[in-house]
Amino acid sequence: GWIAGLFGVGGGFLLVPVMNILLGIPVEYAVGASACQVLGPATTAILARRIRWPAFHFPLTLAGGLFLGVSAGTYVFRQLDHLGEAELFGTMIKPAQVLVLMVYLLVMLQVGLFSIWETKRSKSGHPVDVGWMSNWDIPPLVRFREFEGERMSLPIICWFGAGIGFISGLLGMSGGLILIPGFVYLLGIRVEKAVLPTLIIVWFISFQATVVHAWNGYVDLKLVSALLLGGTFGAQLGARVGQQWGGTKLRERFGWLLITSAALITYKLYRIFSGM
Repeated sequence: GWIAGLFGVGGGFLLVPVMNILLGIPVEYAVGASACQVLGPATTAILARRIRWPAFHFPLTLAGGLFLGVSAGTYVFRQLDHLGEAELFGTMIKPAQVLVLMVYLLVMLQVGLFSIWETKRSKSGHPVDVGWMSNWDIPPLVRFREFEGERMSLPIICWFGAGIGFISGLLGMSGGLILIPGFVYLLGIRVEKAVLPTLIIVWFISFQATVVHAWNGYVDLKLVSALLLGGTFGAQLGARVGQQWGGTKLRERFGWLLITSAALITYKLYRIFSGM
């Protein structure tokens, strides 16, 4: 919660590694609790904003890809979890735990390094270009009023949603960590225009992931309640500190936070493969 309030992002991306590595909670329950706890604040935020129907046009366009992606991600996780333990390089490992931690490691390294690089470019007066895929005019093309009528490729939007959904379903995260950077740097959507659709999409993802993980028995309501309670107070404290830092400083420190988290995951993977 403190991290979420400090940096203005959902803290769900840290929950699974922290619960599994530091608290020893099995990865299947950490993934289920992480997916479920996001649903509370996301629902509250949507109700508080009194969002009108046009704001749902873009998120609903991604909904098909999100649904397929989350379904595929949770299916892969469930199949690996059912394997129990397997031998790899002479060491007994839990495939579900290893895959989740390795994907978290890759995501955190990429986003963290990009945040630090983008911050240094901004400080030097050479900001990073945005909309890397906005000129890919793969038909059919669609327009959205909330984005000032700019044409966007429907296949790219759908595949982007599927990728976000797969990662979210597999890892139990809401997707907020990579949604806004993806919208801005890949699709060319301005930051202020990306916040509202991100909130709606996070709700879509967390709702579906919660249902699927609960169906498989991975959601512990006591654990979720504790996370929601602590997260509510932590977010208020973090928001006060975050208001005192500038945007550039926040992005840079956020990058270093992700790099530090990646180092923690690397240490855990080393212990797993070394049989410690």
